[in-house]
Amino acid sequence: MEQKITKMNNWFEEKIAACGRRNAELQADDRTDEAVFEKVKANIYDAMRTWMTVAVRIGNGNEKAVKDFFIARAEQIPASWEAAYEKAKEHNDAARMQTEQVKLDVVREVRAEFDQIWEGAE
Repeated sequence: MEQKITKMNNWFEEKIAACGRRNAELQADDRTDEAVFEKVKANIYDAMRTWMTVAVRIGNGNEKAVKDFFIARAEQIPASWEAAYEKAKEHNDAARMQTEQVKLDVVREVRAEFDQIWEGAE
């Protein structure tokens, strides 16, 4: 389990760093709106890294408990983002829709990476 946690944390670090670099590039090109999306992505990666840390603490060495907690969080928290997306859609708020979609896309990406790492051999 330790190796899986390390892989996930390394992956989170890489993603957060990449978002930071991309944010700086976009800011330098005066593409402020796109730069904001990179910040949003970095924040979601960081939040999910925190959920992983909490899962490990709560799981207390039990790999199944860690996995179950993380998956539950990865499904529960984004539900409010899906609702916000639908509300923005009702109000034709394209900017808000795009922000919520970015969050949901990051969660899907994290979930896929988590599943790949967690199901892999240790």
